Amino acid sequence: MSRKVIRPLATTTVVAALLVATACSSTGTSGSGDTGPIRIVSGQSGQNGELLESLLDTSGAALPVTLEMSADSDLATAQKALLDISSGHGPDAVRVTGATYRTFVEAGAAQPVDSCLDTDPALRDDLDQDLLDGIRVDGELYQIPWYVTPNALFYNAKLFTAAGLDPNRPPTTMTEFHNAARAIAATGTGGGVAYFGNDYNFQTYVSQGGGQVYDPAGGTVGIDSDAGKAAFDLFATMAADGSSPVYTNFFQEANDAFAGGRLGMYISSASGYPAYRARSAGDIRIAPVPTIDGGRAVATTSTNGFVITTKDPERQKAVCDALLSLVTPEAVTETVSATATLPLRMSVVDDPARLRPVYEANPSWVAVRDQPTVAWAALPGEVNAEYSQAYVDTQLQVLRGDLAPADAAARLADRADQLLEDQ
Repeated sequence: MSRKVIRPLATTTVVAALLVATACSSTGTSGSGDTGPIRIVSGQSGQNGELLESLLDTSGAALPVTLEMSADSDLATAQKALLDISSGHGPDAVRVTGATYRTFVEAGAAQPVDSCLDTDPALRDDLDQDLLDGIRVDGELYQIPWYVTPNALFYNAKLFTAAGLDPNRPPTTMTEFHNAARAIAATGTGGGVAYFGNDYNFQTYVSQGGGQVYDPAGGTVGIDSDAGKAAFDLFATMAADGSSPVYTNFFQEANDAFAGGRLGMYISSASGYPAYRARSAGDIRIAPVPTIDGGRAVATTSTNGFVITTKDPERQKAVCDALLSLVTPEAVTETVSATATLPLRMSVVDDPARLRPVYEANPSWVAVRDQPTVAWAALPGEVNAEYSQAYVDTQLQVLRGDLAPADAAARLADRADQLLEDQ
């Protein structure tokens, strides 16, 4: 397998135009009979890119395989891939997340993959069916999953101790989270952040309150709910009393602050845990997501996997052979061991030669693994990109005190409804 590094995109392409162009494209990717190298595209090289490169086994593929890796975000990767597909020079497979998966499906660019999984009956029967059902679209599976990550609470035990908190008793409710953040902030460092750089955490809090930000089955929006208002109110209150820093360039600023020991608590994707531990000099620990008061315990999962975009049957087979190397028992064991994500194969969980010793050495991972979960719901097609930006803008207004939480929930819901109506 060869590896190609691509420079990050400098501009953002309009997703709506890409969806139209892709839908109108007759070929999308390499035409029938093309024996050129298989192109598998992955952004997010900083998020387990080296692990992906080490696991992707292409030795059994009928055609040579090239993994094209870049530091682009998931959205930027999707935009570029759809543009290439619309021009007839697209890749054969693309790495996707919960935020971009449905975009490829809605564009008609993602090909069904159930037949790929059926080539390995042992794999098909061993995969976590609940996780697979969470990424089916109208009953069809369009993604070869690599790993599934829930959000979780990361906290710095050293900062807990300095604030007089018990590091062996992390907060389990948002009231406890807020109180702990205030105590940590009183020592002169950042307390905690409950918000995120998109609506990943927000969806968790709405789900904990019994609702959904977006219901794909009914096409309805549930942002302007008691739980949605409560989430925005929590963000605003913590920012106002100084227990939560306000980050405008969230992912860089929050990650750097937490890794640098300047932030006590951080609710983020569990897949970042090993990286945080490696980067930080402190005692970084992980726990389930705290629950909003009166809510149910639940976390939101984001699937990280690949859509097959080539329409050529022979190239599809070669891509399938390569991607299935990511979900062998050995690969799942290595992935979970490196990322603290959810095991896709059930047989490896209690296997003494696989994950049992991993969980015995990391008991906190078990609590995170066993959280009840819901899948991160993306709005359809180009709507999701516009909604996502509207969410980020609204959240920042709430954090800065420029928009009341109840008004924020109502306006964001109205914007989402309008986008859905106009699509």
